[in-house]
Amino acid sequence: MKQKSTATNPSFMSKNKDLLVVGGVIVVLAGAATAYYFMTKKKEKKEAELASSSSSGITTVASGSSSYQTPPFIPSSSTSSSSSTKPVITKTGYPIKYGSRHPDVKILQRYLKIYKEDLGKTGPKRDGVDGQFGPKTSRAAQKRLKKTVFTQADIAGMRKALSSLGK
Repeated sequence: MKQKSTATNPSFMSKNKDLLVVGGVIVVLAGAATAYYFMTKKKEKKEAELASSSSSGITTVASGSSSYQTPPFIPSSSTSSSSSTKPVITKTGYPIKYGSRHPDVKILQRYLKIYKEDLGKTGPKRDGVDGQFGPKTSRAAQKRLKKTVFTQADIAGMRKALSSLGK
């Protein structure tokens, strides 16, 4: 009796097709898992950048495959810096937050000086009280006051505390 060759054996051909399908599915799943991994890493990186830029008022909105940034409300008399380490300077009122330039930022900075916080060497007395809510003011406010956005009531309380201390 003569045996059929494995190439023409229908059972062998069916097994090859099954192996081919299973192998293809494995390759597709591995590719999808890899793509998912890198997309989540990219998303985490964008969220970290968003967290750091949200304190300056810039919001990133993702739609589909593209994203765009919505700028904060900036009056026409404001200026912005080109360096990413400097805050976007705005002359808006309240709430006072990172990037604000407002006379009441000096109240906040004088209040932080009570705690002996390092605010840099800017300002008329070279003590960091300059009216600009920059990175050192933000860091000190987060450390001592556990917040980085201040309302009119917050500043009024600081003003009252400073006047009661005679500063």
